[in-house]
Amino acid sequence: MKKYYGILFTVLYALIFRVLVEFDVIEMNSLDYLIIVPIVIGYLPFLLDAEAFANSSFRAVFYPLISNFLFLLIAFMSRLEDLGCLIILLPPYVIISVLVSLTFRHFIAFRIDCNKKKLNRNSMLLIVIPILLGNVEKFIEKKETHFQISEKVIIDSSKEVIWNNLFAVPELTNYIDNSIYNYLGFPNPIKSEYNSGTNTRLGYFDNGVILNEKVIKSEKYKELSFAVNVDKSDLDNSQTFKHVLKNKNLVFDSITYQLRTISKSKSELTLTCDYKIRTNIPLYGGICSKSIISDFENKLLKALKKKIEN
Repeated sequence: MKKYYGILFTVLYALIFRVLVEFDVIEMNSLDYLIIVPIVIGYLPFLLDAEAFANSSFRAVFYPLISNFLFLLIAFMSRLEDLGCLIILLPPYVIISVLVSLTFRHFIAFRIDCNKKKLNRNSMLLIVIPILLGNVEKFIEKKETHFQISEKVIIDSSKEVIWNNLFAVPELTNYIDNSIYNYLGFPNPIKSEYNSGTNTRLGYFDNGVILNEKVIKSEKYKELSFAVNVDKSDLDNSQTFKHVLKNKNLVFDSITYQLRTISKSKSELTLTCDYKIRTNIPLYGGICSKSIISDFENKLLKALKKKIEN
């Protein structure tokens, strides 16, 4: 029965650290939260009944898996996370905790008799390590990596017509196609509204997020660029947007449309996103962001094409 207490203890432990993120004790986009905490999660089920796990590779894999899924489910149901955050957290948590669990099982199987007391003593230290490291990591400058993602589409229309649909993007709900990312909780754009007095536009998403975008460059019929003003944007309906944008883990430098004439009735529209990621695990952040942003740009351009050509 003790092994089941280990699962409950692991879930509670993970939830405590998620709450610590809310109080800014540790940061979500950090080596500590995305790597160190899953390492501890992979070990905690061993704490109360090491011998049971040492004799079963199935338990060594299954228990960290069930612990992670229970933790993420509770975090989702309690609105600590939305689906987008869960998808980002799931791979490192599952992969790392299972690998660590299997590693500990191999270690314990050979040394459990002579090291059991020492193992339990060291376990208590391991539990508090993420708190200590998390506080230290907050004062370490994060690595900043720049990215540029571009997608393009050929539209059967003049550049003048296309240009008139860029400042205030028309309603796209009936023209945009869903992708796998939408089923994983990432939103689609709906429309945008332009205010010529403030030279800004509001971009509306189907999850309730509203991005405030300032025009930073406008060359008629050629190029139009925006910069996202996070402080004036409404991000309350998305935990993912709040964590990523408000904490400046991802910063949009510019979002740019470029028009190129192919013929009188055909034009090429390119959408380019220049952004940077601030994280201590840039490889994972880069892979996730490039895939999500590329998918978003692709869908937006195709929807605009359908709307304008309709």
